[in-house]
Amino acid sequence: MAVREFRDAGGHMWRAWNITPDSIHPATKAEDYLVGCYELGWIVFERADGREKRRLCPYPEGWERLAVPDLLKLMGSAEAVSARKLASERRFEGEQAPAAVAAAGASGAVDASGEPPDVTDLKVVRSFRYPGGRIWTVCVIMRPEDGGPPVLRFSAGSRVLDLKTWPHDWADYTDARLVEMLRAATPRTTTTPTPGMPHRRYVDSGPETTP
Repeated sequence: MAVREFRDAGGHMWRAWNITPDSIHPATKAEDYLVGCYELGWIVFERADGREKRRLCPYPEGWERLAVPDLLKLMGSAEAVSARKLASERRFEGEQAPAAVAAAGASGAVDASGEPPDVTDLKVVRSFRYPGGRIWTVCVIMRPEDGGPPVLRFSAGSRVLDLKTWPHDWADYTDARLVEMLRAATPRTTTTPTPGMPHRRYVDSGPETTP
C-alpha cells in the first residue's frame, strides 16, 4: 500500500493511498457499476482537515510514482464524496448504531445518507500484515454466533477478535489504521507482575502473543 502526501493549488494538504481488497462481494445488481473496484481496488484522496474526500476506481498502475502535477490531475478525475455522504461515512456502526443503519449497509440499496451505495457500503473483505508478519483479514459479520448485533471481525487462523463499534468507512483505512483497530479489539489482560521482573507494556507485545 502506497501513501502520498501533496498540496493542491489552494495550499491544502492531501493524502492519497490505494486500497486493494482481497474480495468485494456485491449484494445487488445495482452495484455492478463498481465492478472495477471489486477487481482492482481504489485510491482514497483525503484532505488533511477531513473536509473533502474522493475515490478513484479503477486506478492506473504506477500512480504512486507520479509527479505532483500529474497526481493532481488524477485526483481531479476521482469521484468526490458529497458532504452528506461524508458525514454518513464518519458515523459509527455496531451496538451504538440504529438497526436501520446496519440494515441499509447490508441491503446495498440506499445507505443512511439517502444516496446510492459506494465501496464503504459493500461487503468488503480486507487483509493486512501485522508488524511481525501475521496476516489478518477483516470484514463485517452481520449475524455473530451469539446472535447479537453486527461486529467488525478480525481473524488470523483460529484467532478471532471482534469490535462492537467501528467507523463506517473502515474499508477505506490504510493498513496502519487497521493495525490500530486490531490492537483496540485485543483484550487487555491484567496480570500481577513478579517482584523484580520487568513489566511488558501492552504496546510492546509481539505479534505472536498479541495480534
